[in-house]
Amino acid sequence: MKYSRDIMSLSPSATLQLSAKAKELKSSGRDIVSLTAGQPDFPTPVPIAEAGIKAILDGKTGYTASTGILELREAVAESYSRRRKIEWKAENVVVSCGAKHDLANLIRSAVNPRDRVLLPRPYWVSYPEMVKASGAIPVFPEKCIDPAEILKAADQGAVGLLLNYPSNPSGFVPFDDQMRDIADAIAATDMWVITDDIYEDLVYVEGAALHILDHRPELSERTAVVSGVSKTYSMTGWRIGYSLANTEWSRLCGILQAHSTSNPCSISQWAALAAVEGKADKEKGEMYRSFRNRRDLICSLLSDVESVQFERPDGAFYVFPRLADEADSARFCSELLEEEGLAVIPGSAFGAEGYIRLSFAASDDDIREGVTRLDRFLRRRYNA
Repeated sequence: MKYSRDIMSLSPSATLQLSAKAKELKSSGRDIVSLTAGQPDFPTPVPIAEAGIKAILDGKTGYTASTGILELREAVAESYSRRRKIEWKAENVVVSCGAKHDLANLIRSAVNPRDRVLLPRPYWVSYPEMVKASGAIPVFPEKCIDPAEILKAADQGAVGLLLNYPSNPSGFVPFDDQMRDIADAIAATDMWVITDDIYEDLVYVEGAALHILDHRPELSERTAVVSGVSKTYSMTGWRIGYSLANTEWSRLCGILQAHSTSNPCSISQWAALAAVEGKADKEKGEMYRSFRNRRDLICSLLSDVESVQFERPDGAFYVFPRLADEADSARFCSELLEEEGLAVIPGSAFGAEGYIRLSFAASDDDIREGVTRLDRFLRRRYNA
């Protein structure tokens, strides 16, 4: 049997693979500490869970519109219209099976075969594979964030780009002048933009997270905003994300979704509505403060570890240290897991060889033990 060459060219998700490997080793009896998680370690807030239970008891368990229930799309449109000061309506919103699904829909709806799509480094692991699965070509700038690279890519035929701030894997949040320069560079091109804002409510610096639409609202005609309830409200397994884009882009995403997954889970949509309407804002604030404290804890501990350099993350729940004299981060992570029972993600999965990603969506005890194991491994490795 012959299979699709495009799909055979895709790489497995390193984050999911290593998380699964850590769970497998732990279930076999190994003493494993995992700092791989891309999800909060808190339960879904009770008001949200209760909304899901009520939906079941009320019989809201059938098919919905393929793009999501009207109530949720209206609530998302209203929330983001206030947030970005741009008028969006329900027809601009597509509710999907997680933000990853929205990203895939948007890319597939915007590219043609051999189109070039710009992905700033470090990128989330699935971006290049989504682009390739759509028949397009991912291209990578030399620098993490540089308006000159945007203009250069456009001159070389790039049709669009993806932005992700706060960043997974680095937690990077641009300064105001950086985001303004990026927005100005995009405005000087004809490129479309997808902004992956899934960590938008996990920003630990003063003021709101900056956005290209704050500086250039006219870009809304060719910008799609992606977010969801998974990270902010600890709802990863509920699988609800949403996108906001111009009506034609959203319409095409809706057609694609109707012929692939159809609607996301009806129960999850009613639970997500409770989140978007603010019914768990108290729990949201408590989780935010825990993540901020854990950020401070892991950075304090890592500052005493030799052979690593890192920038203090301003958002998300990851820190992305650079390793001294390591050219193969995947091998490093494999040996670290085998010798110390510590699971982390190699930077090569994010287009940043020589780095590792540590998640602080973990208990204080696991963070302390994880950094202790990393320090011990590095001391042994470089003092051998």
